[in-house]
Amino acid sequence: MKLNTPFKIALTLSVILVIYSIVFYTITPFINLYIDILILIILSTLSTYYILKYHFHERIKVIYKNIYKFKGTSNITDYNLDNVDKEAEEWANQKEEELIKMQKDDNFRREFIGNVSHELKTPIFNIQGYVQTLIDGGIEDENVNMKYLKRANLSVDRMINIVEDLEVISRLETDKEELDFENFNITDVINEAIDQLEMKANSMNISLELSNESNSEIVYADRNKIQQVFMNLISNSIKYGKEGGTTIVRLFDMEEKILIEVADNGIGIGEDALNRLFERFYRVDKNRSRKIGGTGLGLAIVKHIIEGHQQTINVRSTVDIGSTFSFILEKSKN
Repeated sequence: MKLNTPFKIALTLSVILVIYSIVFYTITPFINLYIDILILIILSTLSTYYILKYHFHERIKVIYKNIYKFKGTSNITDYNLDNVDKEAEEWANQKEEELIKMQKDDNFRREFIGNVSHELKTPIFNIQGYVQTLIDGGIEDENVNMKYLKRANLSVDRMINIVEDLEVISRLETDKEELDFENFNITDVINEAIDQLEMKANSMNISLELSNESNSEIVYADRNKIQQVFMNLISNSIKYGKEGGTTIVRLFDMEEKILIEVADNGIGIGEDALNRLFERFYRVDKNRSRKIGGTGLGLAIVKHIIEGHQQTINVRSTVDIGSTFSFILEKSKN
């Protein structure tokens, strides 16, 4: 059996102790008992020290060195073994947190791929059905051909909208699309959004209003992105509104900032859905959402844009009473 260094040292010291005992007690069996005990203690201590140092200490040092490597620290020459318990615990907690995050990211990726597949599958199957009907002879029927071509075109538009919204989110998340900050009149942007969505609101007999209680209308932000925020929020308020309802955009003064609210008296949102409201493709009422249209990405885009302005989007809602989305923008720097 091959012996390693610590056990060789221990074995050598043991042999020395035996030889010393035999020789010393043969010559002076009872004279220097205390000296014998002292020498035995010293030799035992040295033996224990070398065993601990070369066997346990060196192995712990290697483990400690690897912990530092995992923590991203290099060129460490002084290993403070007094803190090894704390360091090892911190390292283990860090790895556990990283593992949990990886599992969450993995679940998110699987769910995201499933959602994208589901959203694209419906328009693809619709297009396939319309085209197949036309191929089977419907193209010759004047009562069918144009109707099915228009329906197929609507499904194509839906696919394009989904892809474009995904591209917007991707650019916002990867910081490839920098925000273009400027001073502009926030009421102009709101009125533009209201004008573009007026026909959609009229189809449900919903009125769109603006109430400005701020002493300033000039904000410092990305004009195009903020317009996209209003388009998505107002469009959602119409989509989930009640017949004959109202959507009102309110501005409130907050010294150097402006508080903006988009409120409606629509169907509202359940408390269990509020935490997931800004997730991609999450829908409160799936049947109603797909029937009316939309990609399911609007609120996710809103969240990214507002966070890009170093602010947060908040929502409060009560079922059958309505919902209010709110966020803050900086007033003009000048």
